[in-house]
Amino acid sequence: MIIRSFQIENYKGFRDAQRVDLAPLTLFYGENSSGKSALLRLLPWISESLADKRPGPCLDGEVARDALWSDLAHVSSPHKPVKVSVEWSQPSTSAAWEFRSANSAIGGELQSLTLTGPGGTLSFEDDGDGGWEDWLEGVEGMLPRQQPGELLKATGNSLMAYSLSTQWLRGVRLGIPRIERYRAAAPSNLLASGEGVARFLYHWQRWGRSDRVRDAVELVLAFYRRLGFRLETTDVAPGFFRLDVAADGQVTPVNLIDTGEGLTQVLAPLIALARAATGIGPRLVALEQPELHLHTDAQVELATSLIDAVNKGAQVMIETHSEVLFAAIQLALARRELQPNMVKLYWVARRPDGASVARPVTLDERGHVDGLWPMDAFDDLLKLKSALYRAYRGGE
Repeated sequence: MIIRSFQIENYKGFRDAQRVDLAPLTLFYGENSSGKSALLRLLPWISESLADKRPGPCLDGEVARDALWSDLAHVSSPHKPVKVSVEWSQPSTSAAWEFRSANSAIGGELQSLTLTGPGGTLSFEDDGDGGWEDWLEGVEGMLPRQQPGELLKATGNSLMAYSLSTQWLRGVRLGIPRIERYRAAAPSNLLASGEGVARFLYHWQRWGRSDRVRDAVELVLAFYRRLGFRLETTDVAPGFFRLDVAADGQVTPVNLIDTGEGLTQVLAPLIALARAATGIGPRLVALEQPELHLHTDAQVELATSLIDAVNKGAQVMIETHSEVLFAAIQLALARRELQPNMVKLYWVARRPDGASVARPVTLDERGHVDGLWPMDAFDDLLKLKSALYRAYRGGE
């Protein structure tokens, strides 16, 4: 299900209330330590917390990575609650949570929960002893544990309406082994580290029979093909395989890991996009630095894969510093390969008072940006070239 927006307050660097509207493709830009990662990881963290059977926010999972309350709340207001809300594309469907510091001041716990649907709103608050206003049995993950009919009657929604499945890939991903072992069954989940990503392609190519699987394989292989490479899975022994790459006109392929980090690091984002675009995996994908180690021409082709995925139904959030990805998205808008309402762009910055803010930047149908985009966002290379030119001329 498509996520329309989320809101945060007192969350990490974002002290003040902040709303982030999402599109099929949402891009977060900004300087280091501005808050981009915090925004990108918000929905994967909520998804992880919803799946956890324990009540309250999950701070020891893959996304939060053993965070303390002091890592969650803004440094200037550690005693104030952290507020998070999510709005789905389904009409009038949203959920809001407030978290407070636990008694130890190390962990966090769920303080209140509000669920809204087309039929109304249902709110709960922990009375301090886990009683949840006496009549509610409690929470599981971050949703009420009660008879489904009660929720349906009050909000017009079932619990499924508040489900949130995401695929998060962290910026630094594991490399692909020279030889990989395959399993009897296809992988069900893609880890945030990218571990085992090659098994998806192997199983899809060897045993995939559905149109969805064939479409997923094509999305992955098309990226390499546009760069002039042929990506293959090769059996090397019973139970083992490797990924090989051959350039155009090259008869003997080489192991993928011998081509450099760029073509290996991009495989996990491509698999995530393919799963999202075909419905094999979560529709919502959160990617940190998907262009990691890629040459500029490969970044352009990665943008093509992103555009292909969102046009087929994926919802993608990206944290990146790549000027090439940005320009490629602008070009796609100018060429009508993307509609303006399919892209949201944010510049994330830290204000002088230390609080972070995500400023929405409008992209029109020609890919032009409005005045909220910083004039000096990508001028470092221009400054260096100007300084180099002056040095050539003897000015420095």
